[in-house]
Amino acid sequence: MGRHKNYDREMIAQKAMEVFWRDGFHGASTQALVEAMGVNRFSVYAEFGNKQNLYEAALAAYEKTVVDHHFSPLESPQAGLADIEAMLSGFVWAAGEPGSELGCFMCNCATERAPYDPGSQVFVHKHVQRIGAALTHALANAQQAQHIRADVDTVQQGQFLATVLLGLFVLLRAQVPANVVRAATEVALLQLRQLRT
Repeated sequence: MGRHKNYDREMIAQKAMEVFWRDGFHGASTQALVEAMGVNRFSVYAEFGNKQNLYEAALAAYEKTVVDHHFSPLESPQAGLADIEAMLSGFVWAAGEPGSELGCFMCNCATERAPYDPGSQVFVHKHVQRIGAALTHALANAQQAQHIRADVDTVQQGQFLATVLLGLFVLLRAQVPANVVRAATEVALLQLRQLRT
C-alpha cells in the first residue's frame, strides 16, 4: 500500500515558487526549499523527482497565479488602451517599493536558466509570446474602437511593448535606481499615447 500524502502538490509548488523567485535556481538550497514547503526531502523527491522538475512546477505555479493576475485584464474581450496604460503606470509607482527587487520570476528564469536548459526555455518562450499576444489583443481592440490610429501595426507595437515590459522587470531585479525604471516607463507611456487618434 502506498504512503498517504499529507500535502497538496499545488500548495508546495507555490511555496517553492517563492524560494526560487527570491533566490534563483542555483541559490535555492534543498534545505531552504524543504523548510519553505513544510515537507520532508523524501516527499519532495517522491513527488517531483528532482530539483529541475520542482523548478518547472514552480514556474507553472507562477504562471497560474502571478501572470494570470497581471495579464488577464489585457486578455479579456473588453481589453483596451486604458488597461495597458494602467499596467504600465503601476510600474511607475512600484519601482523601488518593497518586493519590486524580485522582478519577474519568468524574466529571472530567462537570464539564469533559459540559455542552458530546454525545459526552462519552453516556459520563457511561452511567457514572452503570451505577453506580446495580450498587448496586441488590447491594442487591436483599441484600434477597432478608434482609440488609436488605423495605420498602427498592433502586432509590431504589442511586441515592442512586451520587450519594454520584460526589460523593466530585469531592471527591477537588478535593483537599478527607481528613477531609471520610472523614466523608462514614462517613455513607454508617451509612446503609447502617440498612437492615439
